Amino acid sequence: MKKILIGFAAILLSTAFSACNKLQLAPEDSYGSENFWKNSAQVDGAMIGLHSQLRGYQFTFFNLGELRGGSLKTGTSFTGTASLNAAGLIAQDIRESSPGVSGWVNFYRPIFDVNNFIYQVEKSTYLTAADKGYYLGQAYGLRAFYYFWLFRTYGRVPLTTEPSVLLKDPKSAADLYLARSATEKQTLDFIKADIDKSATSFNGNYTTKFQKAQWGLSATQMLKGEVYLWSAKVKMDGAAPTSTAADLATSRTALEDVISKHTLLANFGNVFKSASIAASRGSSEIIFALRNLSGEASNNYSQFIYAITDPLSGYVDDQGNAIPSADPLQVNGGGTIIRYEYKIELYDQFQSTDSRKNATFLNFNKASAGIRATNLRKFPGEIVTGARVFSDDFPVYRVAEAYLLLAEVKNKQGQDPTAEIMMVRNRAYAPNAAPLFVNGTFEQNELAIFAERGKEFVGEGKRWFDLRRMQDASGNPLVFRKDLPLVGVLDNVAGQNHKILWPIDIGTLNADELLKGNQNPGYPGT
Repeated sequence: MKKILIGFAAILLSTAFSACNKLQLAPEDSYGSENFWKNSAQVDGAMIGLHSQLRGYQFTFFNLGELRGGSLKTGTSFTGTASLNAAGLIAQDIRESSPGVSGWVNFYRPIFDVNNFIYQVEKSTYLTAADKGYYLGQAYGLRAFYYFWLFRTYGRVPLTTEPSVLLKDPKSAADLYLARSATEKQTLDFIKADIDKSATSFNGNYTTKFQKAQWGLSATQMLKGEVYLWSAKVKMDGAAPTSTAADLATSRTALEDVISKHTLLANFGNVFKSASIAASRGSSEIIFALRNLSGEASNNYSQFIYAITDPLSGYVDDQGNAIPSADPLQVNGGGTIIRYEYKIELYDQFQSTDSRKNATFLNFNKASAGIRATNLRKFPGEIVTGARVFSDDFPVYRVAEAYLLLAEVKNKQGQDPTAEIMMVRNRAYAPNAAPLFVNGTFEQNELAIFAERGKEFVGEGKRWFDLRRMQDASGNPLVFRKDLPLVGVLDNVAGQNHKILWPIDIGTLNADELLKGNQNPGYPGT
């Protein structure tokens, strides 16, 4: 298999733009694009590069999608040896002077490169129609994916479809600035249009490359299901959705298409052991994943595990068995240190016969010190030359999520979501009998689906957006439900509820004339 990093060299041949705080579509260098884009091998290398670029954002996806979800601790690690990161974001202390993320999350650099890819491929004459369609299907899907993250983070964002610096003759950097979209709906409509372009371009070709490590038609369908479910449920521009029934129908069709082509692995833990269990990498469960390989790239989950030097004697696990004081997770000096720690209350939500419980966490208990804690072990990595390397893939989409999103669609449609919930539960509790889901009211079902997602997708960057999308009986997002355990709640009052969207950082606002005074509502710069 070609290494993605080799392909990344190809994408760097295209014109890149500044990753500074303002949306400045100006080049860092211009290694002549006219010397590239000459044959299909170069296009293939550029597509590999786009995915390498995407992989570089895997922890950004975690930060945006999970830090504010209420399940992470602040303060000091249970070992007492490390300060935990991101306390402000975890506590919902979001301000324009300290937003946690800045410069549009630096997503406009990869968006520019995707735009350049689309421009070059669309005007190419050396690709077959089938190859051109497949590459464009990937590119439009990737662009929609980036913009969906921007949309859920900021609402209105600058929309660009051109590699502007290649097509214009700017007299100054300001000539390449872009204003924000006029409405949130305009942003979401843009995303929906790109999803349609992606699906049309694929033309029914469900081929995937590099064992699901490249975008494919199933990924587009999964994104479509997620986007239209969001559109059906979440307020935009301060107004309730107006096309809920049609959007739910579109979402359902897309999700059912995905489910028809993918199956759950029998063992939950094996989904994440892709480095050491070859059959799990690109398995039938995976729809799209960010590929990591030993010697090439690793994920960030070493930051969820004790350091090899941490004092671990005297701890027992959830069964009361002594935990070896010498490296129970066999990190073997693999550069670990606890910077993120999940609350023990999340661990306690799992039933004892739920296989996800101890496949996701190692439970540390020391009664004499009043300590109950967890360490993440969902992404176990592999031992390479005596040290643990965290080289597991980061799953962006897998079919377990398709089932639970479909359950959410059916619940909103007033239908029984039992079948989809039980598909996920039956795998989680095997070989034991899973607790039966009992169809109830809309809110009862919604909370049950939320709880199931909370156990299934720990560490996968889903929880904050679940809280924003999922609803109580009144149609308000769960993020306002202060009575729910482990929820990163906001007060549904002026002064707090605006934090559903993140602020644009001051540096970005001040650096661009088109953005001055155009802060998200509720923040001081508005």
